[in-house]
Amino acid sequence: MTSGVGPAHVVRHGSRITAVRAANPGPLTLTGTQTYVIGTGPLIVLDPGPQDEAHLGRVDDVVAGRPVAAVCLTHAHADHAAAAAAAAGRWGELRASAATLDLVGLAGRALAEDEAMAPGKGLRLRAIPTPGHSADHVCYLLEPSRTLFTGDLVLGEGSTMIAHPDGSVEAYLASLAHLAALRPERLLPGHGAPVEDALARLEECRTHRLERVAAVRRALQAGARTPERIRAAVYGDLPATHHAAADLTIRAYLAFLGETALGETSSSISRRR
Repeated sequence: MTSGVGPAHVVRHGSRITAVRAANPGPLTLTGTQTYVIGTGPLIVLDPGPQDEAHLGRVDDVVAGRPVAAVCLTHAHADHAAAAAAAAGRWGELRASAATLDLVGLAGRALAEDEAMAPGKGLRLRAIPTPGHSADHVCYLLEPSRTLFTGDLVLGEGSTMIAHPDGSVEAYLASLAHLAALRPERLLPGHGAPVEDALARLEECRTHRLERVAAVRRALQAGARTPERIRAAVYGDLPATHHAAADLTIRAYLAFLGETALGETSSSISRRR
C-alpha cells in the first residue's frame, strides 16, 4: 500500500472486494467516501471519490496493474464522482446512468436498467436504478454473493440526506422496496461500515423515513410554519452543522406530503436556510 497510509484506509472484504476510504470525513460523509475495487479481473472501480491524488494512489495500489473493465459511479455528487475523469484516464471506460454522465459532464457508457457486467469468471455486477437520495442514483448488486453496493442510498449508520428537489422521499421508499425484493445478503455503503443483515437495515431505513414523515405531519398540524420550528419539532436539538441538510430534507418531506403552501411557501423556507 501507499507509504504513510494507515491500514484503516484499505479494507479487504474477502478476495473479490477491497474498500479504499478517502480522507474526507465530515457530517455527511461519516469517516469518508469509500471507493470499491470489485472482482478478480477485469476489475470494476466503483465511485473513485473526491479529487485527491493520494486517494487515487491508494486505489491504484489495490488495482496493482491488473486490467480494469470500467470505472462506475453510483451518482454525480462530488465526494463520489469528482475524480471520475482522472480515474477513467488511469483505468478504464466511465460507466454510470445517463443522468449521472450528463451531470458530471463526461463521456462514457450509459448503463441500462439491470445491465450486468462481469468483473471476473462467474461474477455478475448488476446496475440497479435507485432514485431517492438523488434522481440519478444507481446501486450495484454483485452476484452470486448478493452483495449490494448502496452508494448514498443506504449508509452504514444513520440516515442519508434527501434534498428536494433532486431527492425524493417517494422515490426513496420505492427504491428501498425494490432493493428488498432483490434479497441482498450484505450491504457495502459509500459511507460507514458494512451491513451484514441487509434486509433488516433496509427495513430500518424505511421505518425511519416514515417516522420522519409522521413527525413533519405532526409539526404542521401543531402550527409550525417556519423552517426553524419544523426543524426543532422533527430533529430536536440538532447541531448547527446539520441545519442546512435538515432544512433541505424537510422540503422533501413537505413535497411528499403535498404541502406547498405553509403560510410560507417551500421556496421561501429554502431562501431562509
